[in-house]
Amino acid sequence: MSKSKMCIYRADNCLIHFTTPVDLVFQSLEIMKAIFLSALIALFAVTCEGAHEYAATIRPPSYPLAVRAPYSSYWLPANQLPGNWPTFWTGTTKGWAGIVRVDNQAYTYMGNVQGFTGLIQVAVQTASYITPTQTIFEITAGPVDITVTFNSPVEAEDIERQSIPLSYVFITARSNDGQRHSVQVYMDIAAEWASSDNVQIARWSLTNTTGDLKIWRTGLVNELKFSEHADYAQWGNAVLVTSGDATYVSASDVEVRRQFILNGVLNNTVDPNFRCVNCDFPTMGFAHDLGSVQGESREIQFVVGQIREENINLMNTPQKALWTYYFDSETDMIEFFFNDVAHAKSLSEELDNKLLNEAFAQGGQDYADIISLSLRQAYAGTEFSGNTTHPILYQKEISSNGNMQTVDVMYPAAPMWYYMNVKYLSYLLEPLFFQMENGYWPKPYSMHDIGFSFPNATGHPDGNQEDMPVEESANMLLMVADIVFNPRTSVEDARTYSRLHYPILASWADYLYFNCLYPVDQLTTDDFIGPTQLNSGLALKGILGLKAFARISELLGETNATQFYDNAVASFVPTWVTESLHASGTHLKMEYNVTEGYQFKYNAFQDKLLNLSTVPEEIYQMEAAFYLTKEEAYGIPFVNTHDYTKSDWEMWTAASFGDANPTLRAHVIANMAKYLRDTPSRVPFSDWYITATGRQVGFQSRPVVGGHFALLARTLV
Repeated sequence: MSKSKMCIYRADNCLIHFTTPVDLVFQSLEIMKAIFLSALIALFAVTCEGAHEYAATIRPPSYPLAVRAPYSSYWLPANQLPGNWPTFWTGTTKGWAGIVRVDNQAYTYMGNVQGFTGLIQVAVQTASYITPTQTIFEITAGPVDITVTFNSPVEAEDIERQSIPLSYVFITARSNDGQRHSVQVYMDIAAEWASSDNVQIARWSLTNTTGDLKIWRTGLVNELKFSEHADYAQWGNAVLVTSGDATYVSASDVEVRRQFILNGVLNNTVDPNFRCVNCDFPTMGFAHDLGSVQGESREIQFVVGQIREENINLMNTPQKALWTYYFDSETDMIEFFFNDVAHAKSLSEELDNKLLNEAFAQGGQDYADIISLSLRQAYAGTEFSGNTTHPILYQKEISSNGNMQTVDVMYPAAPMWYYMNVKYLSYLLEPLFFQMENGYWPKPYSMHDIGFSFPNATGHPDGNQEDMPVEESANMLLMVADIVFNPRTSVEDARTYSRLHYPILASWADYLYFNCLYPVDQLTTDDFIGPTQLNSGLALKGILGLKAFARISELLGETNATQFYDNAVASFVPTWVTESLHASGTHLKMEYNVTEGYQFKYNAFQDKLLNLSTVPEEIYQMEAAFYLTKEEAYGIPFVNTHDYTKSDWEMWTAASFGDANPTLRAHVIANMAKYLRDTPSRVPFSDWYITATGRQVGFQSRPVVGGHFALLARTLV
């Protein structure tokens, strides 16, 4: 995206940054806000093609750079792109450097390039903007300004394109003093992209394609298929790609970067000495000459990512990545993605504007900021396998334990799939249904996951797993209801899908009928708070699961089941309220059998989303008022026994109880956005943090941030 086509304006604090062809910039307009804001927006939005209305200009916990899949997930856990190394989501450094050379003076615009005293300066970052699909940095390198745009497209309707685990980087330059300047641009990746295990022997190669691209690949000499080290793949290829006019070199990090710093060009040689990842840090670079730059330069394009042709181990049978069914080779796929740039840019602009406008309408700039830092992270917890007629979307339980297809990780993220394209939720549920409907699971309730360690979907045919019987059975029923009763699902498709899985859905409903009202000795998804007995929130989840099954049965004309479970719910709800109600009458307890305590009744979100009309309205009003009494600087502890909250459950609570008390909704959003701005924990959006300090407790980069779409999901109802 060129600077002359980008407009950023924020209505919340009236810090307006318009970048037009004449570089009009307005700052600190608070006094004129009420009078002129709408007029300014209307005037300048007309002149700004592809405007990013309500883009996030905050300092995030970590900037998303190339965030597309579980192993294509690269971030900047710092304030400035110049002078700091990007990392994998775990915090492991991934050598990724960018240098711009202006009139023979080199400036670092990305990475912490050292060892060149007197030869290189650190460029100055002047602004940053984050949208749901893009992160944009404005950087000054002496008399030249550059824009560096990281774009990870999100293809909600196109599984072929979404199956590609790659991201774009775009760079443009322009003079800031009106004079012409000689400009060259450089980017590299190091062998740290091959593995997070620095003692492993890395390999690398250069491909000149018939489509006039140059591709650096790096991986391990001795691959360990379906294995991870520090959550990073031990097989496949990491790639850096650019157009064929680039010069190139591979060598040690110092040698590669010295060539560019001194000469502005690389010597087109390939280092033949494969060695360990940190043995003189093998590095692969490209350089482009932009020539004499005064106005906007031509755009330099790079592509990065991590690619595996076989990406899933399903019951000890290797599965090919879905992209292999669309393209004859890895190179063909890379060429397609590189040349698909016009589509990717158009799609990203359209999706960014849609999401930001709708998020702003629901929760102001704060909610737009939250959504901008949630979309890529949620999608990047997944990747496609299967085939073109039977696509399967696999999810990694990132950060918490690495399980595969964890039901209670899919469930909190369900609002995003509901809003974006609920078919993707059915692709996620498919591997679970496959194992449980084909004799690979022995118990009468839903399994927790399909494998202890991603990407190994080896299942639990012996029933040995982390059991959450009521939790997962109700989650499955409710997610199926999300699919079936989504406004974008046709009645015919809803009936077909429901009928396909009706027998196992009925078995889970039967289990819940006998076990959900008094859930004895049951774990919930919040297992980190420790075991609970007779958990009120878990009982509510089970009751809502039964109501959802009654609606599915009604859709299929299963009259007896409909009546039975409707009657069961009608009889369960008064008992649930009585058992849960605190003696003061001010709120519901966490557990029936204790006198004190509370826990967010976040599962009520499904009551609202699916129009189940199960929770009494007075409960919504009572709980909302009570939650506000527990508010702290960065949110509300979601359970009384600890000093932390969960961002997904906070947003589910805001979306369900906010109707009864708009103040609760507004405060949840404002406090979460404040947490993003202030947290000292520089990690990809952590959903688990202390409400008094904003400090991360655990968890980062998890796909559960899809739960932040709860407010948007309700707009479809």
